[in-house]
Amino acid sequence: MNFIKRILAGIIIGGGMVLPGVSGGVLAVILGIYESLLDSISNFLKDAKKHSLFLGPIIMGVVIGVFLFGKVLFFVFDNHPMEAKYTFIGLILGGIPALFKEVKTKGNRKLNIPIFVITFIISIALFVLGKGSLDIDFASKINSGPIAFILLFATGFIFIAGKIIPGISSSFMLMLIGMYQFLLNILNNPLRLTHNEYLQIIPFVLGIIIGAVCLVKLIQSLIKHHFSITYSAIIGFVIGSISAIYPGFSFDLKGIMCLALAIISFVVIYKFTLTTQKEPKHCQRY
Repeated sequence: MNFIKRILAGIIIGGGMVLPGVSGGVLAVILGIYESLLDSISNFLKDAKKHSLFLGPIIMGVVIGVFLFGKVLFFVFDNHPMEAKYTFIGLILGGIPALFKEVKTKGNRKLNIPIFVITFIISIALFVLGKGSLDIDFASKINSGPIAFILLFATGFIFIAGKIIPGISSSFMLMLIGMYQFLLNILNNPLRLTHNEYLQIIPFVLGIIIGAVCLVKLIQSLIKHHFSITYSAIIGFVIGSISAIYPGFSFDLKGIMCLALAIISFVVIYKFTLTTQKEPKHCQRY
């Protein structure tokens, strides 16, 4: 994957990362860079220069996506929610054929149907719980005491889990535990935080770092030793994640426009992943 493609991939991932219900991990998977990202992060210190060449443009794109297009996407989601959600649904669906092809071509493995069904149900269940009456509120208990450190650390761990595990939205999970506003406050006012809020960032960042190290190694090991099961789980999470952003359908001009946007975004990502898969393996990674 060339430099420009990696920047564009980063922008898509970064823009999606800030939106509730959209998983950064899913976007990395459908763009065909998920395994390469895990490999570069896991082995970064072994060859920092080589891995920096791969990660650099992606990180640049993520920063652009989060801070430049994040506000634009929030505006679009607030004012044109159906159109925006159908566009993201098209993006997700457009990458799914590449995932099935990955399962079939790597060692002639087949999709593990039970694992696929289980993760698909789990993904939908998380969405249902989030919309239901489940009341988990970390925010009211993070001001002082040992429990605050534990909850902030857990928040960081949950946050990074949503970035690494495809189909799990960080924003959605933080909403579930009442900590989404905590994250928005850090992103929107990094230089205006109180002394106590700066202290709260420490266990939050520790949770992110330790979570990233543990989860990247775990998923890499699962892909290496249990490829079919792992990718079947990923595909289940990816398809199940659509339930979190599906806004329904209206049989009118607006509904037709939404379908058109979904089809266009499907074709764009399908072509994108198709060209990525055709590249030599070393080009895809670096």
